[in-house]
Amino acid sequence: MTKNPFQHTRRRLAMAALTSIAAMPLFLSTSPGGAQEPIVDNMTASEFVGTTWINTPGSRPVTLASRRGKVTIVHFWTLGCINCKHNLPIYNRWLKQFAARGVEIIGVHTPETPGERLTASVAHAVKAHHIEYPVLVDSGGANWNRWSQHYWPTVYLLDRRGHIRYRWEGELEYAGAGGEGKMARLVEQLLKEGAG
Repeated sequence: MTKNPFQHTRRRLAMAALTSIAAMPLFLSTSPGGAQEPIVDNMTASEFVGTTWINTPGSRPVTLASRRGKVTIVHFWTLGCINCKHNLPIYNRWLKQFAARGVEIIGVHTPETPGERLTASVAHAVKAHHIEYPVLVDSGGANWNRWSQHYWPTVYLLDRRGHIRYRWEGELEYAGAGGEGKMARLVEQLLKEGAG
């Protein structure tokens, strides 16, 4: 049976302790002020599954295979999560900052509550938050499980090979963590790798 993310109480990480993920090398450093740093990973991202997409031409799925050769930002969220809502404007800014350079942002909406599982509710939230990038509606949690997800929100940076290189769990700006700038600098670094 597939692991169900809905059978447990919502576990959101703002600045909580890091839970290790099996078979994934993790490194977390903390500044003297306690601000979280991006976690370094190096594993191939699992391909998306599911057919319900918002903000794609003809509602067609986006595949990670089609993104090979380009940097991709993937974030997991749910519409009722305040920590997720705090991150949404940052993704919109990144879209404006990086889209012309081929960077795509992909949201994966994995719900907790029954109301969050409704595609209409997700579509309403996408419109209300002015989200213009593709959003995969992961109502059954299949992608959550394939990515060994634990927390809402989590942001991943994928390199041109489709490898997860960096991950940020929780709000990017919680307690002045500076995650928006840190992750943007890492996107710049990934864009320079293999360019030209």
